[in-house]
Amino acid sequence: MRSAIIGGVAVACLLGLSACGNNNKAEGPAAEGAETASTAPATLDAPKPGLWRVSTAMEGMPGGASVPAQDVCIKDAKLEAPASAQQPGADCTTQPFARQGDAMVATSSCTLPGNMKADSTIRVTGDFNSRYVTEVTTKMDPAPTPQMAQTKVTMTAERLGDCPAGQ
Repeated sequence: MRSAIIGGVAVACLLGLSACGNNNKAEGPAAEGAETASTAPATLDAPKPGLWRVSTAMEGMPGGASVPAQDVCIKDAKLEAPASAQQPGADCTTQPFARQGDAMVATSSCTLPGNMKADSTIRVTGDFNSRYVTEVTTKMDPAPTPQMAQTKVTMTAERLGDCPAGQ
């Protein structure tokens, strides 16, 4: 059961992090050409290339799990689809990022090992030149613990400047 808890948290965190790069470089399929509910083409913003510091806060985790701030070098200005973060053994379906007002929103629904279901909504706001915020809200059923029925991971990214030479 503990691995299911960790797995669910990992899926939620990675889905949100896919918006700000993975392994120090943004990669995976871009969500270009996504459409809104009105079927008009959406213009999706993405982080300006450079060095970004990502701070993470988690709600709904046992013991108040915390993650230290991480510096990430983003080389390509594109917003990643959440599918690139699928956990091994999980069966997931995703909806790519689409513009909803001042935010870009994507969703993911996963069946995790042990028949646990995790539905996540990823909401990204900000100017993408100096700061943006990614909120990942995940509902788990059955929840591994009562406080994990709904969790929220908020990642705040602030641009520090250009990437160091050689990265």
